[in-house]
Parts: sequence; structure tokens; C-alpha cells
Amino acid sequence: MLTPQRATPADYPELIAIWARSVAATHQFLQPADREAIQRALPQYFAQVTLVKWQLGTTTVGFSGTAATDLVMLFLDPAYFRRGYGQTIVQTLIAEDNLQTVTVNAQNPGALAFYRRQGFHLVSRFETDTDGRPYPILNLKR
Repeated sequence: MLTPQRATPADYPELIAIWARSVAATHQFLQPADREAIQRALPQYFAQVTLVKWQLGTTTVGFSGTAATDLVMLFLDPAYFRRGYGQTIVQTLIAEDNLQTVTVNAQNPGALAFYRRQGFHLVSRFETDTDGRPYPILNLKR
């Protein structure tokens, strides 16, 4: 059974490693310098959200970051892709935290399709990410 646990700064190295593996598998559009800059900034991003690591026993399969009813980040270790864990996490966040919105990279069509299957639809698009990098962002709502 997948269980949530509030993450702490002591968990950051593990979560950053999961992020790096997940991004390598899904975010080929990122330029290497941008990927490195984002990775260095993750501790600051983590501190701005409610950060939860999702565990299967003692193994962390991924993590989520929310701000109020917005899913800001969801990353799974690629070893756990396509096993229903992402859906379980999103459905849990909907049921327990009233998740209403999600932000996704436009250049990640797999993530967009995933969120659409979870009942989200496009409400807006921005041509750059929040740091001004040239990666279009889609805002979705349930």
C-alpha cells in the first residue's frame, strides 16, 4: 500500500535523486544547463510547498509538492512508472486535500495525457516557466 509521509530537509537528497531520474526519463526537452540549474534550486522549491514523499513500505516511489489546492510537482522514480502509483497519489490528493489545479510542462505530452485521464482540462498556457526559461507551462483544472 502506498503511504504518504511529510518530507523534511533530511529527505531532500533522496528526493533530488528521484527527480533527476524522473526528469532524465521524461523531460528530454530540458537543456542540460537548465536541468542543472533547476536541480540546484530544488531545495528552495521544496521549501515553498507541502512536500510529501510517497512510500511503498520503506521505499520512496516518488514525491509531490502542493500549495493550497495546486499540485506544483509530482515526480515518480522511473522504476515505478505505469504501475498506478501516480493515479493513486493524484486521487488521494483530490480526496484528502481538495486538489483542484495542476501545472505541467507543455513539452511533456505523457504528463498532460495522464492529468487529462485524471479529470483535468486546460485553462491557460504560458510560454515560459516561472523562472522565465523557454519551456511552456500549462495550467490545468479539475
